[in-house]
Amino acid sequence: MREITRMIVVLTAISVVSGLVLSFVDKYTKEPIEYQRLKFVKGPAVLAVLTDYDNDPIKEYKKNVVIGKKNGQPIVKTLFPGRKGGKLTGVAFEVTAQGYHGPITIMVGINVANDTLTGMRVMTHSETPGLGARAVEPSFYKQFSGLKPNEIALSDKGGKINAISGATMTSTGVVNAIKDAMELYLHSKKEILEALKAG
Repeated sequence: MREITRMIVVLTAISVVSGLVLSFVDKYTKEPIEYQRLKFVKGPAVLAVLTDYDNDPIKEYKKNVVIGKKNGQPIVKTLFPGRKGGKLTGVAFEVTAQGYHGPITIMVGINVANDTLTGMRVMTHSETPGLGARAVEPSFYKQFSGLKPNEIALSDKGGKINAISGATMTSTGVVNAIKDAMELYLHSKKEILEALKAG
């Protein structure tokens, strides 16, 4: 009986110590791991869509920022701020478009001084090679840089974006998602600036 009690005490002690060690390791490695994931997965897109910054937008990101509501549900975004000399110059965040074969994730950058697009990059998609997949090519994404809200539309709808030949659905989905992103930004600019005001 004494041996069983001793074994229970020892196992309990080992479990407590192991739990404390794991908790400590998780606490001090969670943030660096998350930063590395952002840096190498979303980071290239963030850095490509922002302009005129001298900070590290990935290191200064703000997650779980509520910037509006849709159908009664909060719209939650991770925001990546671009700053120059400590002053906020731009913001990047992710949106999702509906393509021909499924969702397309896009990083959008916006200039907060004049409310124009600074860029967009498609991060993930399952579009057809040679058709919708051409949304990742410079000939398509460069068209978005510098656009004002009223210019974000396909050229046959009065906008400045030429659709990808043979991929109207992909082009329409991307353009609509970016237009929605700009409208969300304009509608929630106060909340976005408030969330990012501290460097």
